[in-house]
Amino acid sequence: MKTKLFILLFVTVLFSNFGYSQKKTTTSKIDINGVWEDINPDVQNAVVIISELNGKVIFSHYLEWKGKKFVESGTGKRIGNTVGYTVDVTLPIKGWATAGTHTLTLSEDGTTLEGTFVDNKKRTGPIAFKRIR
Repeated sequence: MKTKLFILLFVTVLFSNFGYSQKKTTTSKIDINGVWEDINPDVQNAVVIISELNGKVIFSHYLEWKGKKFVESGTGKRIGNTVGYTVDVTLPIKGWATAGTHTLTLSEDGTTLEGTFVDNKKRTGPIAFKRIR
């Protein structure tokens, strides 16, 4: 009788979760694929296209500054809500950098990416984008 009671108690404990869920809750990853807008007020017609697949990020950026066109693109990684990538400028504006890195943080609501740039002329500054599509 003691053995049966012990086995019954053992099996109950073994298969019981005592009210705790075995499912782990994970926050869903916000999709960053799409069209973003450069929110720097000093540039015009600024658009960013971001493509992400399995943590690899491809970034393309077009803007106009005082009527001059500028294009840069690059690749990098996303870890959690941090996106980092290196860029090469394919259509430069005279006097501007020709390469750099961007490190951005995705907002909790997924509508903005904000962070800093460092260019190949050793300048740093803020950079931010707002999702438009």
